[in-house]
Amino acid sequence: SADVRSAITSKANEYQDHLTVVVQLEIKPEVALETLKVAKELGATTIFNPAPAPEGWELDSDFYKYADIIIPNETELRSLCKGEESAKTDDEEEMAKTLFARGVSTAVIVTLGARGAMVVSKSGKDDVQTEFVCAPSELPCNAEPVVDTVGAGDSFCGSLSAYLSAGLSLGEAATKACGVAGMSVRKRGAQSS
Repeated sequence: SADVRSAITSKANEYQDHLTVVVQLEIKPEVALETLKVAKELGATTIFNPAPAPEGWELDSDFYKYADIIIPNETELRSLCKGEESAKTDDEEEMAKTLFARGVSTAVIVTLGARGAMVVSKSGKDDVQTEFVCAPSELPCNAEPVVDTVGAGDSFCGSLSAYLSAGLSLGEAATKACGVAGMSVRKRGAQSS
């Protein structure tokens, strides 16, 4: 906990108004959750990517209340919403909206592969808007074939956080993040850990 706090605090001064912290489940869930808690306490924008979602694993409900933004892909969204009425109809937008009731405060962004992303955002108590975004059409790589999708979600999440930290709006950041993810799938392989 002290190491997590120290790491986030050291960056808080550097990024001031636009500190964004991203966590996912490549690390122990309890460390990811502690990171979200500390980041939220320090006023950072918190982003949670529930990947890789372990089969049959039940997500601690605290993940939702400490996440400003959650970014599941379609499969992860269905897993998170298992048992919800919306999951029975396979309505991705309605499933995304159920995550607000669990505590997500700002947005649910569902990555949709080649279709881009669905940004379901909340401003105010009941004002929920949905926007579909995709990579900017002028990207030269759009005409190239998809070679390997490994790392596309990580590329999306990392670039989204960088664009938000730079002060872009959620819609602009998501559009550009789709572009970065789109570029990442045009070559084979991801960086090894």
